[in-house]
Amino acid sequence: METLFSSPYLHIHLHRTTHQTMELQWLDFVPSADFRASMLELMRLTRQHQAQALIADNRLLRALRQADLQWSGELVFKGLSALGGQRFAAVESLDAMNRMEINTLVATVIPQTQLTSQFFISITEARMWATAPFI
Repeated sequence: METLFSSPYLHIHLHRTTHQTMELQWLDFVPSADFRASMLELMRLTRQHQAQALIADNRLLRALRQADLQWSGELVFKGLSALGGQRFAAVESLDAMNRMEINTLVATVIPQTQLTSQFFISITEARMWATAPFI
């Protein structure tokens, strides 16, 4: 695992297996402008490394503005799918409000993409699933 980006709110890692997998490791609450800048950086790195899977470690992420969450879903899920992405793994947030909002977003946006998604309680399980060879 290689760290590509680091901020007070987020680390973005790259896993190199049979395909490239990006991993978001949220560290705490993130202000709106920083959240959006982080999502743009994620997509830049996703294109650069031709990633086909994404892991979101949301355990420490707290509630986001609904507008930011919806914007990010459109940008990231549809963007990853358009680039040939196949998997989205999420480790559920410890914050109940954030967990509900992300579950709703995934249920709404993922069906409009080519992505398969799955939720996990363990980062190890999410990594194993997201980085496993495609069938």
